[in-house]
Amino acid sequence: MQSAFKEIVEKKQRPFWQILFFILGGVVLVNILITACNLLGEKYAGIASVVILIASIIICSRIIIKYLSSYSYRYVDDILVFERIIGKKAKIILQVSIDEIDSIKLYEEVEKAEDVIYTYKFICDKQYTNFYVGEFTKNNKKYRFIFKPSQRFINLIISKKPKVNS
Repeated sequence: MQSAFKEIVEKKQRPFWQILFFILGGVVLVNILITACNLLGEKYAGIASVVILIASIIICSRIIIKYLSSYSYRYVDDILVFERIIGKKAKIILQVSIDEIDSIKLYEEVEKAEDVIYTYKFICDKQYTNFYVGEFTKNNKKYRFIFKPSQRFINLIISKKPKVNS
């Protein structure tokens, strides 16, 4: 029997004036940097302007991912699927079989571990209350994921894998 459950976690929307302030501040900052590059002379001004342009593109893409993305948690056929959603596009970031999960604990209960290779974060806010940390092993390497599921979602996972700590 196929069982499926889905949740979407979204970031609280910022006021319009804050968004406008960030955009105008960014444009003014890039303008000041490019004007300052012109003082370097012809030889270095072009190189510095290209570096500023590339840095601006990288920073803008990071900001878009950080502030405009939401996350989807799905449980389908004993597999947890975590997706990043930006606009109408969804990209699968992580798929974990319920059998691979070693533990799921509240964030406050988790101790730091040196042997964790990577920690995936599927959260939209910075208040770590009601956050859960899942730990799983793939190819003899330990990974973690942080997410903020509802109590119903956690109960579903626990019912499928009784040894998971909550």
